[in-house]
Amino acid sequence: MKNNFPNIFQPFTLRTATVRNRIVMMPMGSDLAGHNGELSDEHIKYYELRAKGGTGLILVENICVKYPEGSNGTTQLRIDKDCYIPRLFNLTEACHRHGACIGIQLNHAGASAMSSRIGMQPVSASNIPSKTGGEEPRPLTKEELISIANDYGTAAKRAVNAGFDLVEIHAGHSYLISQFLSPLMNDRTDEFGGSAENRARFCRMVIDEVRKAVGPKIPISLRLSVDELVAGGNTMEDCLEYLQYLNDEVDLFDTSAALNQSIQYQIDANYLKDGWRSYMAKAVREKFQKPTIAMGNIRDPKVADEIIARGDADFIGMGRGLIADPNWCNKAQYGDVADIRKCISCNVGCVGNRIGGNKPIRCSINPDLIYGEEYKRTKVQKECNVVVVGAGTAGLEAACTAAEVGCNVVLLEKEQQVGGLSVQISKIPAKTRLADFPTYLKHRAEKLGNLKIVTGVDATVETVKAYQPDLVVNATGSVPML
Repeated sequence: MKNNFPNIFQPFTLRTATVRNRIVMMPMGSDLAGHNGELSDEHIKYYELRAKGGTGLILVENICVKYPEGSNGTTQLRIDKDCYIPRLFNLTEACHRHGACIGIQLNHAGASAMSSRIGMQPVSASNIPSKTGGEEPRPLTKEELISIANDYGTAAKRAVNAGFDLVEIHAGHSYLISQFLSPLMNDRTDEFGGSAENRARFCRMVIDEVRKAVGPKIPISLRLSVDELVAGGNTMEDCLEYLQYLNDEVDLFDTSAALNQSIQYQIDANYLKDGWRSYMAKAVREKFQKPTIAMGNIRDPKVADEIIARGDADFIGMGRGLIADPNWCNKAQYGDVADIRKCISCNVGCVGNRIGGNKPIRCSINPDLIYGEEYKRTKVQKECNVVVVGAGTAGLEAACTAAEVGCNVVLLEKEQQVGGLSVQISKIPAKTRLADFPTYLKHRAEKLGNLKIVTGVDATVETVKAYQPDLVVNATGSVPML
């Protein structure tokens, strides 16, 4: 078997955990959990599919350490009681079976929680909302902070008992620890406010409690907003200053960016280039000589390999890219890069569904996040002719799927080229990523001998009937919204 991109497909050891390659699935909220915060069967299969696809380290989405006060999201995973350990253990076992390491991200939402969900006033460093128009939180007392730090510790111990190889502390993205670190949300005058050392004090308490709980063998990762990218917030230089008080006991720096007010740099907008944030990982790595994760719209394996090769980071963080294609690693390492279904950074099904609609995540270009390509195992039992009208992205997907399960497929397109509206829209400079999806679909279609594409033909009733179809799919296209 060939081994493409050797830099990203080298193992790396963090304390006692050896990760098979440098690709890390980033922690992303999914709303796949049950209402009580327990893992659902679908949730486990969702992560297992990415482990099976070759991902080196899977970081499970943020899990609540103090309920309901610290809860974030409509249905968020919980680890505040021992009763959650068995299902979490089922998850780690499922991912370990496929050779992946798995970590979990501990979190308290602080002022990012909503009273309509938690039934109480949110809490924070100060009484400053975590976003414009957000609720005013209640400042936490020192005694409460000590208690919450202990909650992180007990949650970490449960995580280790459940079989996780790594524990990550979320200290970015406008959640509670971030609310202490950022001068935008912390105007305290006690030992937890003011100087960089004081603003880092609560995070230091959390790290110490987690280390005490997990012992010397389990690696700890710290997720950061290295640059908050908001006027008056922490810059990268400010982050490097406060990290000197947090550096020891941290084995891996997960170098993200942004706050709620600059979310287009946290959940990267589609116009941002592959790996645009890697300079942040490099700055932290060079100052503290610790492993870092670089991320930021990384879709192209070549870009990922170059980031590792030039020493910007030790790991590549991929989030939405692994939602779009769970087999990204296996395809990049052993297969044809053209087979990768690259995320187009549209943020519709993953972000829009969850944040905008309080629904489980979906994907605009991946029809099945849970079972992936299992449909290919079921073949038609008798001759079946399918005619698909329209060779845009929907028509191409339908035609490929039908052909992959054994149908004889004809795809009719009135234009001279396939791809439809996505191809046209991708000519707009900020929308170039949209071209990746029709390019992938065209490549996929070309490999199917039982799929015939006919362009430059108007699909009249007579034209369709001539192919004696058992099934006709009308995919005649969308209307552009200007």
